[in-house]
Amino acid sequence: MPRVELTFTAGALSGDAKQELPRRLAESMLRWEGAPDTEFFRAISWVHLHELPAGAAFTADGPAQLSQFVVDVSVPEGGLSERRKGGLVEEFTKLIREAAG
Repeated sequence: MPRVELTFTAGALSGDAKQELPRRLAESMLRWEGAPDTEFFRAISWVHLHELPAGAAFTADGPAQLSQFVVDVSVPEGGLSERRKGGLVEEFTKLIREAAG
């Protein structure tokens, strides 16, 4: 089953974005995997959001001053070719940037 883990700093996403973005990431994942858009595949495509509390993100210079996003994706072995991985990264980046404003 595909799984997306999105970790981000406190306040980086609005409440609405936290509701909408997981759906859009899951849809993107299914599309890039080439999976059919069916109830079964949608039900096993998981997205987990992890919002770090204020003061929990750092850079080498100290507390992070800008929003940070880390995306970890798990798919069955062979589920994404290099071309599909590149497309997925590009689309996820666009979706997260839009959600973050």
